[in-house]
Formats: sequence, structure tokens, C-alpha cells
Amino acid sequence: MDGHAHAPEVEHALARTPGVEASRLVLREYASARPLRECFARESFPLPEPGPGQLLLRTHLLSIDICARTRMQADAGPADRLDLGEVMPCATVSQVVASRHRGFREGEYVLAHSGWQTHEVVDASEIRRKLYPNVAPVAAALGIYGLYGYIAWSAVREVCQPRAGDTAVVAAAAGPIGATVCQLLQARQARVVAVTSGEEKCAHVRRSFDPAVVLDRDAPGFEDALRAACPDGVDIFVENVDGRCIDPVLPLLNRFARVPLCGALDVEWDRSTGDRLPVFLNAMLERQLQVRPFTSRDITRLHPQYLADPQFISELGALLRSGQLRWHEEVMEGLDALPQALERLVRGENLGKLLVRLD
Repeated sequence: MDGHAHAPEVEHALARTPGVEASRLVLREYASARPLRECFARESFPLPEPGPGQLLLRTHLLSIDICARTRMQADAGPADRLDLGEVMPCATVSQVVASRHRGFREGEYVLAHSGWQTHEVVDASEIRRKLYPNVAPVAAALGIYGLYGYIAWSAVREVCQPRAGDTAVVAAAAGPIGATVCQLLQARQARVVAVTSGEEKCAHVRRSFDPAVVLDRDAPGFEDALRAACPDGVDIFVENVDGRCIDPVLPLLNRFARVPLCGALDVEWDRSTGDRLPVFLNAMLERQLQVRPFTSRDITRLHPQYLADPQFISELGALLRSGQLRWHEEVMEGLDALPQALERLVRGENLGKLLVRLD
């Protein structure tokens, strides 16, 4: 036995999808002042057939990630920039249409990295994780039970190390990382001050996760409200992409405070205000702060399909099955909705994890 399914089984599976045509969105031009949707072109291509040891995947759900905006910049670094004519990469929940590997069967769901296209042929060795709907909805693999949940879980376990009564400030608390962090910290008896933006997101965080305090970072008097919410200082500060909370939180950090950085900061350095890095470094030195970054590159090394940490899968799976963790998703429909979904994410209009479904 060579470990692969026989070719007639593949032909039978493909025969049940007559006339199916694969489609993809490719980058036509780099982003400028024009809407992002005008930067992409739709292409059709013949439905590929898998070779020995390969799988034909049909994309079911796609993750919309802010890093896609960076990939569309002509001046982005070589490791980030997407070449013209290429498909935007992203994590996907995909279904096996045809298999020539005995480890996978037609109809199974997997966590893949097919990007903005309806179908892809991959080597079965690239797929490290099957998805089981009886454990959690397959969509959760693109959020709380996937990369975002893994970053949150790793940050809480390895850096936050919360103790009962610790005060924790969580920025971007309505997002998939922040929401998961809030719940994991509360489960360990930390007192969570959740920070988000706008009345709708504040109401969602308060209703869904019930932290000790919810603050609107865009509301007048935010810094005063933050100080009032942390009368004993801050023991844990989880920064999550926004970056605007660093300045008001920094003076409140207690000695030995833990600070996981869970994303690239979405703020520009204003040189007119001077270099703030020495202030931050002095705070690290004087108060012995523990600062550690957690990014998608650091966590997954190559692609999210390598996200198969058995302890994470076991622990988070148990919490999801028992209903102890809550999450929120927004789903848009269709391949052509992908650029609009990215625009919505860039404007910060989404609530929870933003997905696009192709079925």
C-alpha cells in the first residue's frame, strides 16, 4: 500500500460535480485612493484534479484579516507584499471534494490556507488539522478555535499568568482576540477592564462577556475613566492592534505587570511629539515589566493550517463544548464580497470575527 486512495475513487467524486468551474480573485493593482474592491479582478479556471497524495478542496469559509490591507501596498516589505496577479492568502475552512490520500475522505472539513478562491489542490501533508462539527462549529476554526483564539490562549497562559484579584486592561475587547482574552482572564478570577470603541461594541462586550468595567476609548474623558477603573493600578495589559491605549495605561502599570502585545499597532508615530520609546523602556526597567509579542507569524510559523497544538485543541475544545466560552461572528456571502468585507474590517465596522461564506 502506498497510503493513497485509488484513482477510480477520485474520478467518481469529480464525476458528481459536472460543470463546476473554479473562480478566484487576483490583485489587479496596488491600493491607492480608490476603493479596495477596484483593486481585484475575478478569474475563472478549470477545476483542477488532485494527483497522488493530494486533495481537491472546496472553500467553504474565509477569514478576513487586517494584514490583507498591508499586502495590497506597493511599498510593503517583500515578506508582506502580494504580487500582482496573485490570490490573496488567508485561512479557510475547506471541504474535501476528492482525495488521493487515505488519511482524508470526501466531505471532511479541514483548516486550510486556500485564500480568495473557490477551489485548490494541496498536498495532504500540508493539512495538519481536521475539523469536527460535534466539537465546535467549523467556522470557529477561523476565530476563537483557530489563530485568534490560539494567540489569546497563548498570551494568557504564557505571559498574563493571572492571579485572583489582578486588574487586567484588555484593548480591542470586542475583537476575536480581545473577547477571548477577556473570558480566559475572568475564568481565572482576574478583574477585567475591557476597552473598545463606540456604544454598539461597548454594549456587545457588556452583554456577552460581563467584565467588571467596559470603557469606550473614543468617549470624552476616557483617560480619567480608565484611571478611576484601576484604583490599584494595572497588573496585566493586553494590547491588541489598536495601540491608542498604551499612553494612558503606561503610568498605571504596577511593578511586575505583564504586557503581551498581540498585533501590530495601528497607530502612526507623530515625530512632532518626540520619541516615546525611552519612556516605555524606562518603565520596563524601573517597574520590571514583562513585555512579549504574539503575532500570527510567531504563532503559526508558516500558515494557520499548522495550528494543531494538542493542548490548545483539547482545552479550548472542552470550554467550547461546555458553553463556557462565547464568541460572535459576522458573515458576508460570496466571492465578490471579499473586497467589501476587507473594507468593512479596515473601517472597524465589524462586530466580532468577520468571515465570508462561498456556499
